[in-house]
Amino acid sequence: MTTKLFATPKFGFIVAVALLALHATSAVPANSAGSGTFVRGKAPPVQYKDVYAFRAEDSGKNPVTVVILSASPLDKKAMTAVLKKEKSMMALRRGPFFDNMAYAQLDVDERGDIKSLYFFTPPGSNLNLQGIGTSDVKVNSAKRVEGHYFSDGKSLGGEPRKIDLRFATDLADVGPGVRN
Repeated sequence: MTTKLFATPKFGFIVAVALLALHATSAVPANSAGSGTFVRGKAPPVQYKDVYAFRAEDSGKNPVTVVILSASPLDKKAMTAVLKKEKSMMALRRGPFFDNMAYAQLDVDERGDIKSLYFFTPPGSNLNLQGIGTSDVKVNSAKRVEGHYFSDGKSLGGEPRKIDLRFATDLADVGPGVRN
């Protein structure tokens, strides 16, 4: 005696559950990979393990892709909801999303150039870098960003500074008009 799985209500239930699971995760970027290190002087290296990206506007209302790499897991679903509601990158900085978390933020312009690079390392170390390093952004579309940023040099004070950031992720759908 053979059982026909496709003709049973059980199969329909399994398919429905699978489709609901796929739909529930669609707000979170798929195929994400973020990694990298930031070495600064004698401080312990920061290892980045997670990535989140979205489209925004800079102060001149030019489109940029904001890429965030973090040392800890990010609550991407909650971050997307806040950005959709408040339309400002500052909403993420005010919220609990980066509390006691090392992260890097890269702003990629339409040509694929890194427009700005910001690092935060707890308990309160900030560093803005521009005009150093090499970037290779292979994809920067309305739906996906992929690239690599690298710098191997010294700070103005002579400390070693090595940056190696890799990212590939679908962009979160935060809607138009998010200010960076």
